[in-house]
Amino acid sequence: MEAMASLVDRHRDFRVLRRMTPMRRNLARGVRPGVLAGCAIDVETTGLDVGSDAVIELALQRFWADPDGRIVATGRSHHWLEDPGRPIEPEITRLTGIADPDVAGRRIMDPLAASLITDADFVVAHNASFDCPFVEKRLPDTAGRPWVCTLRDVDWKSQGFEGRSLPQLLMQMGMFYDAHRASTDVAALLHLLDHPLPSGGTVLKAAVEAATRPAWMIDAVGAPFETKDLLKARGYRWNAEKRHWSKEVPGAAFDEEYEWIVVQVYGGRAKPRFRSVTWCERHSADA
Repeated sequence: MEAMASLVDRHRDFRVLRRMTPMRRNLARGVRPGVLAGCAIDVETTGLDVGSDAVIELALQRFWADPDGRIVATGRSHHWLEDPGRPIEPEITRLTGIADPDVAGRRIMDPLAASLITDADFVVAHNASFDCPFVEKRLPDTAGRPWVCTLRDVDWKSQGFEGRSLPQLLMQMGMFYDAHRASTDVAALLHLLDHPLPSGGTVLKAAVEAATRPAWMIDAVGAPFETKDLLKARGYRWNAEKRHWSKEVPGAAFDEEYEWIVVQVYGGRAKPRFRSVTWCERHSADA
């Protein structure tokens, strides 16, 4: 079958997609893993609201990478189901394949899950702003860990990719997978991290470099209502809970952005709030 697939793949009118397999790598003799020890993670939940919804599946896998961002070793894949204490909505079952009988009486192994996360140099997820608050709520001992987001911390368009969802990116890498479950998403994430980019290095290297750059969060507290379209067009996002617009800007762009908002939004009569942002709090619910 592989010979047939390779033959078809060489034709300019066809492209072959191969089924993704779990990543299992043992450190080769004489190879040093370097300084990167990560924990790839994904959660499935009862909904989108971290305040009222709960984790029903947690999957994670440790990995080690060399200085170029290539994954040279992987740990054991772990995943747990958990009973949320209430019925799972049919829409969630449709999306995840997880139903009430699957989680009945099940629970995450807290000490093991927390230790795997806290012992890593960083945690990585595809859409960390969703996963991080749920993980920190469910496992409070993991709060404050550095997080990397492959959805946000890689400029996919400039790297020649279309779309940013995990299945879309894997397909452009020549792979596909079936179920939308936390365990398969973690396996897909590892393959994504290990993928070389046209600009050089891997996805992992690019994402870590972006996540660790100095940045500032500008909070447009008390901005006049009539400036909302101006703020939105500039890339600010509305925080419904805190009732203000916010935007993260790189350290090098802070002075220019601060001057713009003082003049264009506040008319020189007020100033926004600002605070430094690191990969330890960027995706936290409290950020």
